Amino acid sequence: MTTAIAIEGVSKHYPVFSHPWQAVRYLFGVIKNGTTRIPKGTHAVAALSNVNLTIARGERIGVIGRNGAGKSTLLKLIAGDFTPTEGHFTIDGNVYCLLPGSVSFSFEQTVEENARQHLSYLELSAADMAARLKEIENFVELGEYFHQPVKNLSLGMRIRAEFAVATSQTADIVVIDEVLGAGDIYWSEKIARRMEQLCAGGTTLLLVSHSLDQINRYCERAVWIERGKVVMDGPTLEVTKRYEGFLERLSWQTQDVDDKSVTIENVAAQMGDEILPDSGQQVIRWPGRGDVLITGVWLNGEGANALELNESDALSFRIILRAQKPGHHSLRYLLTFWDTYGKRTGVMENVDDNVQFGDSLTHEVTVNRAQIGLAAGHYFITISLKDAQACLATTLESQIRLDVLYRSFKITVKSSTFHRHDGFQPIYRLRIS
Repeated sequence: MTTAIAIEGVSKHYPVFSHPWQAVRYLFGVIKNGTTRIPKGTHAVAALSNVNLTIARGERIGVIGRNGAGKSTLLKLIAGDFTPTEGHFTIDGNVYCLLPGSVSFSFEQTVEENARQHLSYLELSAADMAARLKEIENFVELGEYFHQPVKNLSLGMRIRAEFAVATSQTADIVVIDEVLGAGDIYWSEKIARRMEQLCAGGTTLLLVSHSLDQINRYCERAVWIERGKVVMDGPTLEVTKRYEGFLERLSWQTQDVDDKSVTIENVAAQMGDEILPDSGQQVIRWPGRGDVLITGVWLNGEGANALELNESDALSFRIILRAQKPGHHSLRYLLTFWDTYGKRTGVMENVDDNVQFGDSLTHEVTVNRAQIGLAAGHYFITISLKDAQACLATTLESQIRLDVLYRSFKITVKSSTFHRHDGFQPIYRLRIS
């Protein structure tokens, strides 16, 4: 497979000057020598540290991490905005960057005039220019507002128009940094289709976004950066769910998830991975009060992380709970089903279960469903355990959450000729025994 981007030992340091004259001398050296080497003795902040990545042509890579982690710095290096302090990278192909402010409309000009001005840099023929303008007009669906000054548009209309213009060209490598925006389901689907068109034909995509929904939707691989270093690089769902677990653990220590004094090393070395003592699976455990914990899960009698079913098959869960000490608990169980894009597709929950834990400190819960009711595909299951009484008084997770096993179980549903389902019935009551 052809390599589109090769990054080897790349670091980027920003100098911090104690006196204005140091900055002047540094800038003079940059202009004279064409190098950004930081003078010895000058304090520097590392935005990236020894990053190594190989990206194949046609891959779709999501870059995630907290604010200030180094994500945008990485993209700007690839875009050629500046050079690395150490290391080197090679890029095979032309790069198109869609960065904040890359399209800035004149409020006095119409959308059409702004689009024409932006496209004029592409040296298009008259026929190609007309075709691009028509395509943009059809995409934004602004009607007569397409021919009116931008100042007459709502903010949502302007964002749609700027996105359409910015994505009206193709390149070998497309770099996008937090500019996809949000909207209703219809607009989100239009963005998705446009992104598919933009990346068609073997185009390589690098997307930075705080929206994990977007990362899961558009990318097949994710790179997690923390304090300038690559923490994890792998399949999108595996990386994003561990990143979410990291953020959850941070939220239990600080109200500011971008607090750089709290790092991954002193939060969770394994990012929440634990072994259930009763059933033996490795799971991703989010933080909780811990008064009662889930210690065993069996899917259709199997103590495994994955299960394969037909659409018409039954689905059962056997869950073992263990309390820290004897006593009464009012428990609420929640089973959440997610698709491969990270979207919630269904929920199963119970009427509150009043449990008296005795000397054994254990309680068994069974959940049975005669037919799974999911369309063919792959699904991931989160099992949550909450304090039902606390839920009546507060919505704070720190007070109501006892335990969560996050997307730790996978169900693959195979197509069945016996019966077809178009989706998941959203809420079911659990049968508890």
